[in-house]
Amino acid sequence: MELSRADLEIIVALQENSRLTNRELAKRIGAAESTTHERVRRLVRGGVIKRFTAEIDPAALGRPMQAMIAVRLRPQSEDVVERFLSVVMDDSCVLDATVVSGEIDVLLRVAVPSAEHLRTFAWAKVTSAKSVQSITTHLVYEYRRRPITAPA
Repeated sequence: MELSRADLEIIVALQENSRLTNRELAKRIGAAESTTHERVRRLVRGGVIKRFTAEIDPAALGRPMQAMIAVRLRPQSEDVVERFLSVVMDDSCVLDATVVSGEIDVLLRVAVPSAEHLRTFAWAKVTSAKSVQSITTHLVYEYRRRPITAPA
């Protein structure tokens, strides 16, 4: 799907605030409300916009400590990765999981109430999967996300 400048402006605006009304969005990008509404519908139908969500601060839910857990699995296969993800993704401390290439296979981003909870999750949940060869845990000091924009 080819994206126009107006499409990209819509995408950036909705990433900043997915609760913008169509009227506010149209005003922000300088287009008619009907045009903006149709552009958003087209972006959703085309799979560019996958969903509209709220970003929640884990600290506000009693989970102020975040960490990245790098997991190395053996043997390496799609089935092993899928089984591992089915084990860990049902835990509420897991914010997201990324399957990667290289020395590690999966990066888990977790949010927990304390170092003790992090240790318990890492040892009791992550390493309980038979396919886990090793893990490395990295504390997150700060997390930032920037809007996805068109390539420069």
